[in-house]
Amino acid sequence: MTATELTEACDIPKSTLYRKLDLLSTASLVRERDQINPGGGRVTQYERDFEDITISMTKSGEFSVAVDRDQRTTDERLADIWSKMGDEL
Repeated sequence: MTATELTEACDIPKSTLYRKLDLLSTASLVRERDQINPGGGRVTQYERDFEDITISMTKSGEFSVAVDRDQRTTDERLADIWSKMGDEL
């Protein structure tokens, strides 16, 4: 979904959405994909970057988190690398 679609679906301000997306991206739970907009420019789509998350808690209060991810193709991994390099420039 785009940021606009997410703000409408979640009913939150865009500034809040971008803070949440930044946190999720830092945790590698959301992936950004830039696409060319037919009307000109580009549009960023956000998608989850995991298959499943399991949170476990012991009786003593300790917890663990396991994130399961789909295997990415070589093309997908290369696209992610190029995208991150573009952010650095």
